[in-house]
Amino acid sequence: MLNTTSAFITFHGKLEDETGAFYRRLASSGRYPEAEEAFLALAKENGKHKEMVLRTYREVITDAFEGGFPLFPLDEGDYRVQTELPDDASLSDALRRAAEIEETSQRFCTDAAKSTRGLMADVPQAFEWVARAKARRERKLESLR
Repeated sequence: MLNTTSAFITFHGKLEDETGAFYRRLASSGRYPEAEEAFLALAKENGKHKEMVLRTYREVITDAFEGGFPLFPLDEGDYRVQTELPDDASLSDALRRAAEIEETSQRFCTDAAKSTRGLMADVPQAFEWVARAKARRERKLESLR
């Protein structure tokens, strides 16, 4: 159960790392040359999203975040992503899986923003910004189909 802001930040970082690794694997597989550049760009964005949320958290950390400030707990199991694909997955299959991952990540960021809204505005705003970026990424993936 995720019930502190630092747990949200840590989980978000892991989610971005997993998703970035997924896109790097797709790009380096040689199976999707027409989407290689897009996959690499998405992987790079994952690192930026992770760093932006983490930096925001570090800039505004207070005892309120970890000192019992009531958050709405989130179950990390609700946000697990499947980053494996069969060896014979088509580009369409890879893009469908990527869209699922982006949707899950967007949902986590939206829920984390709602849960932390009672804190200083910076952390929820960072999560909301990433959620909007994830929605744009879903549209970008759709355009690759």
